Amino acid sequence: MGLQELKQKIQRQLEDADERSLRIVSSVFDNYLSEETPDTSVENSITLQEKKAIDEALIPVEKKQTISHDLVMEETKKKYSKYFKDKN
Repeated sequence: MGLQELKQKIQRQLEDADERSLRIVSSVFDNYLSEETPDTSVENSITLQEKKAIDEALIPVEKKQTISHDLVMEETKKKYSKYFKDKN
């Protein structure tokens, strides 16, 4: 479907839409138009504070200062044993 056909399809849908649908479409356009860049990737949809927190969390990973999943599970099961059912 080309651009012109898509525009025509949307126009037909808008003509038949109820108020709720039109408000949703309007909101989508408002959000899209208020973006700083047309790039809608995840990287650009997170806040600066979130990006900073992610970057800080990756530092120990880069330095190989992490704890294995198995060790974390073992310690968690010891600490919160009442929440883990015995498999036997």
